[in-house]
Amino acid sequence: MSAAPKKPDSTSPSSNPTETTLDSGPQALPVAPPLRRIAALVYDIFLLAAISLAYAATFFMIQVFTDGSAATQILTEGQETTRLEYEGPLRYLFLFGWWLCLALFYSWCWRRSGQTLGMKTWHICLEQMDESVPGTSPLASWRQCWIRSLVAPPLLLCAGLSYCYCLFNRDGHCLHDIWSRTRIVVLPKEK
Repeated sequence: MSAAPKKPDSTSPSSNPTETTLDSGPQALPVAPPLRRIAALVYDIFLLAAISLAYAATFFMIQVFTDGSAATQILTEGQETTRLEYEGPLRYLFLFGWWLCLALFYSWCWRRSGQTLGMKTWHICLEQMDESVPGTSPLASWRQCWIRSLVAPPLLLCAGLSYCYCLFNRDGHCLHDIWSRTRIVVLPKEK
């Protein structure tokens, strides 16, 4: 008769040194997949739209108070256009300020809790990409947040290049994750 295979004894140490148990330390959290990241971004778009409207109104009011012709350009009837069009350096100042407001929103959220409202909804969090177990790293630094805010928008506008790259990266990181040395991990759902 053949003997039945022995079951491993749970009290004895594992014979395989590469085997780890659940109680041996913090568990690694998975890197967030692209669809989850995009879903969080869609949620954040509503906040970004509100911030953009507030910024545009503030910029317009400052221009009206400094140069009264801006108000007459919009309020005069019979003109071809009824919207204010910024030209020359004013246009670049407007765009830079807009990017600065949105980057400040993201950086402030990431530094405060590692999450924006959309990221909280989808249970994902931004942290530093270091050698520690994912989910146990500290929050991203201000420098990392600003790099991420500078690099991510152009890559997103280039047909989602960064998110396409994430599909082929073996660790699941986007280009802006790699360049800013950060990662987005999926948090366990709270009970």
